Amino acid sequence: MCGIAGGIGLAPGARPDPRRVEAMSAGMKHRGPDGAGLWTAPSGRAVLAHRRLAVIDLATGSQPMLDESGSIGIIFNGEIYNYLELREELAGKGEIFRTRSDTEVLLRLIMRRGEETVKVLRGMFAFAAWDDRRGSLLLARDRLGKKPLFYTVEGNCLYFASSLAALRVGGAANSIDPQALDLYLALGYIPAPYTIYRNTFKMPAASLATLGQQGLCLRGFWDLADCDEPYSGSYQNALDELQEKLDKAVALRLRSDVPVGVFLSGGIDSSLVTATTVRQSAEQIETFCVGFEHSRFDESEFSSAIANHLGTRHHTLRGRTDLLDILPRITQHFGEPYADSSALALWAIAQHARPSITVALGGDGGDEGFAGYGWYGNARRLDRLASLIPAGVARMGAQAARLVARHCHGGAKMGRTERGFAVLALSSAERFAALRSFVNATEAEFLYDGELLERRRAGLDPASTILIDAYTRASGSALRKMRYTDIRTYLADDLMPKLDIATMAHSLEARAPLLDQEVLAFGLSLPDHFLVDERGGKRILRDLLARHVPRALFERRKQGFSVPLQVWFSGQLRPRLEALTRSGALEGLGLVKPGGIRRLIAEHATGARDHSQRLFSIMQLEDWLCSR
Repeated sequence: MCGIAGGIGLAPGARPDPRRVEAMSAGMKHRGPDGAGLWTAPSGRAVLAHRRLAVIDLATGSQPMLDESGSIGIIFNGEIYNYLELREELAGKGEIFRTRSDTEVLLRLIMRRGEETVKVLRGMFAFAAWDDRRGSLLLARDRLGKKPLFYTVEGNCLYFASSLAALRVGGAANSIDPQALDLYLALGYIPAPYTIYRNTFKMPAASLATLGQQGLCLRGFWDLADCDEPYSGSYQNALDELQEKLDKAVALRLRSDVPVGVFLSGGIDSSLVTATTVRQSAEQIETFCVGFEHSRFDESEFSSAIANHLGTRHHTLRGRTDLLDILPRITQHFGEPYADSSALALWAIAQHARPSITVALGGDGGDEGFAGYGWYGNARRLDRLASLIPAGVARMGAQAARLVARHCHGGAKMGRTERGFAVLALSSAERFAALRSFVNATEAEFLYDGELLERRRAGLDPASTILIDAYTRASGSALRKMRYTDIRTYLADDLMPKLDIATMAHSLEARAPLLDQEVLAFGLSLPDHFLVDERGGKRILRDLLARHVPRALFERRKQGFSVPLQVWFSGQLRPRLEALTRSGALEGLGLVKPGGIRRLIAEHATGARDHSQRLFSIMQLEDWLCSR
């Protein structure tokens, strides 16, 4: 687990600036406190830099790593969990290894298989390999976007880094991209390939870039939509198969030369990962959770009960409003606006755990893989209702509610009625996109200004376009389409960056067994009734967990890993929200109306609507603008 940075000349005569690459590397010291390396290829056409957090092969795994000729170099961030199996296979073909590291296995695979290497990797990775004799590059990012990779092209050179902030240290352009800003306000994050800056990009998950005689070429190499063979076995067989796959996924992720622990929230996913880890570990496992004073958001009691039953050494961190003091540091590490408030809790627990462990397993992926989110149930109910009401009738209902709201009291109630009818008039894909977006056409009218408003009035809604494109790409039931969409967007571009940045800020490596490609593909193959019953989603995970933990310890209403924003914004943080309406940074941006912010605050304060996410997004945007 590390940080990488590099510069590549895109033509034979182009030379990247070594000082710029070195500066990018220095900006990522937190990602790799155990060592630093820099390699300039003999031709001068490639410069590769690496920051190391030593997890496997502590003595001889330094990077950049070169082949025997000194003309092929690689830098790698992540873990190849099946590296021992791949190493054995390569040794059987005559390869002789100088180290025990997964990096050398990756290097020798690339020398033999080239870009086909990515197809056999089981793990999380972002890497760059340069062959100086051929003038060829292989740049790749893992299937689910667990490891970040940003890039820009300047002066006929490609520059890339594990951190957007580090990439900018070297001089990347800083002009704001209005489309990316719209995506941010609508989703709370900026999906790949966009960043907040023009001409600076995120490499999408499951993609690779090559440089050869045809120039720079970017393409995808894996898609869950192609793993669409439906499961045909019995439910009992599915339980057994899932246990087997999860056992394997956890066993692979316990490979480490440093201490390993588990983030245990007390929910189904993290409890199942903890139970599986305890069964496979010869030593007592340390577990960590965060609790809040508001019971709606506090799972620490349940976490402690699970830990006590499983026999872990448990640690609880108490979360208060002073968690918000972390926000400027989070903003700095993300390098662009980011508004997933649960990053606060994750950041705090990672900081709390780091003195005890270097690797943390967690339950990420259970909601997407096994249908745990509440919005899946909301969408399915709306789909059933929409099937009973013709779209034309729904549109007429929305228009009538709008007229009543303009001329009568009870505008807030009529506003909800109008939104409800408008959603029923949409297609299934459009309806899900509307549920997952925080700024629709009506909200854009009162909140957006300048170019943002002009683009929306012209019919440009980038968030809906991305969500609908993903939804329509998947096959199967509506539930499967929704889960696939969340994996392609929310998981890859919100949850995975959050996990990486919040943990790596403290030099802590996070691993997610439920996001193992075999486990996730298995989850996507299951029929809906294996996943959802009268108690809600994640049926199969609940039943699997019941093999290890009494149901009384985990059968309850889903809470999720979050902080009490709604409570904080209605109370002690209200003055901070009011200050947003007078923000010089937001006013200078000229893309968000102060009156629109006041409306959000007023509706939130009266309880007419919960605008916690919208207000937090604007607050984070202001913080980012002020920190630039």
